[in-house]
Amino acid sequence: MVSAVRNILVMQSGGCTQVINETLASLVIRSKINFPNSVIYGCRYGADGLLGNDIVDLGEVPQSAWQLIRETPGAALGSSRTKLVPANEPVILNVLKTYGIGLVFLIGGNDSAETARHIGQICKDGGVEISVLLIPKTIDNDLPITDHSPGYGSAGRFLSIATMGAGQDALAMGSAAPLSVIEVMGRDTGWLAYASALGKRSDADPPHVICIPEKPVSETKFLHLMETAYSNFGYAVAVVAENCRGDNGPLGASEDPWLVDGFGHEYYESPAKYLSSLLSTHLSVRVRHEHPGAIQRSFQAGLSTTDRNDAALVATAASDMAKQGASDGMVTLIRKSNDPYECGTGFVEIGQIANQVRRLPDEFINSDTLLPTSGFMSYAQPLIGDPLPVYVRI
Repeated sequence: MVSAVRNILVMQSGGCTQVINETLASLVIRSKINFPNSVIYGCRYGADGLLGNDIVDLGEVPQSAWQLIRETPGAALGSSRTKLVPANEPVILNVLKTYGIGLVFLIGGNDSAETARHIGQICKDGGVEISVLLIPKTIDNDLPITDHSPGYGSAGRFLSIATMGAGQDALAMGSAAPLSVIEVMGRDTGWLAYASALGKRSDADPPHVICIPEKPVSETKFLHLMETAYSNFGYAVAVVAENCRGDNGPLGASEDPWLVDGFGHEYYESPAKYLSSLLSTHLSVRVRHEHPGAIQRSFQAGLSTTDRNDAALVATAASDMAKQGASDGMVTLIRKSNDPYECGTGFVEIGQIANQVRRLPDEFINSDTLLPTSGFMSYAQPLIGDPLPVYVRI
């Protein structure tokens, strides 16, 4: 139940996306209608702002600014990857009480689900009636139960076009630089890496190999597949998801992670860089190692219109559900149709989301070629929006 004061606190958390600010703007605009007597506050830098009392009044943002905000990459409120601990509980309760918060919205992914669950539990234990809702976003597309996550379609569109372009470059350079290995985000899953194949129309088109965390990467098989593609087409492009592992553990020179974040996620030295080195030695040719990094989630020119619409949809639904008294859960996307694409929304308890990861199902993975099946292509194609460009060769 939302408290009598009914003021609202909005937080953005985790990695940014091209459409996270669309969700923010749509949420604020809808909540002004649904909760006309509430003050809508923004918490700057996620959990860090909550602990540091860094709170702003979003009602002071001019109406004219919201259109620009929704078209801006990054997180307009700032974000955080800080994990809440028991010692933080008195501070959090004090901030929520000080601002008369009766409703908390978190826009985030897996780790944000744990933060939402924790805030809800803190309020229950402290006898404070506050509703907490998670609004999904993540380029990794690894939230369970929901059909997909806002942020994925735009990042996937960028990577599919980038992979097509890398292929054209490698093909044009010929023997000077015929091979490319592109490293993409995704943490524990290969959803994003597989999106790089959405522009692939024939065996000759890139990518020719995709390495995903769901399947151990055989170095021998990787070299064989790339050598075969190079021999057949005169160039080859591989896409490698971060944190890919080999048959015997982490790929690369070190078996120890270079980073373990507050939520326990391990990050290893670049597997793509390691495989690039192996490939260069194996074939005695130049291999480009491409690492677009945060560009994958901030390149607004690659924004998917479908993704933008879904980002607004989950925000509007979250506000409407909160008005009806929903709490301790996450808005989900439910696909109604592929052609034409249509999505509705649902609701799931936060306990089914927090600390859970949805990996690529086996039916989306071709274990022989390491490429996505037609089932994946049908699933992901509508999410990247407008048709991809068509490139030709002389």
